Amino acid sequence: MPYGRAGAHWCLLGPGTDLRVTRYDIPVAVERLVAECDWAGIGEWADYYLNARATDEEALEAFGARDARTGS
Repeated sequence: MPYGRAGAHWCLLGPGTDLRVTRYDIPVAVERLVAECDWAGIGEWADYYLNARATDEEALEAFGARDARTGS
């Protein structure tokens, strides 16, 4: 999931690494998920995550305790 900015985030491995972001039509992606998925909450989920509404800081706060970053 992207945090802080929308788009498909990926890495090209080659010699070396090249971090990339590919933009795509988010409203169309949300529409397609809603049309093709039976889960009742898919519209809200897709809107939140595909539009990258969570910030980098929120992601680190949420996951930091699991990898000992916050000491909790």
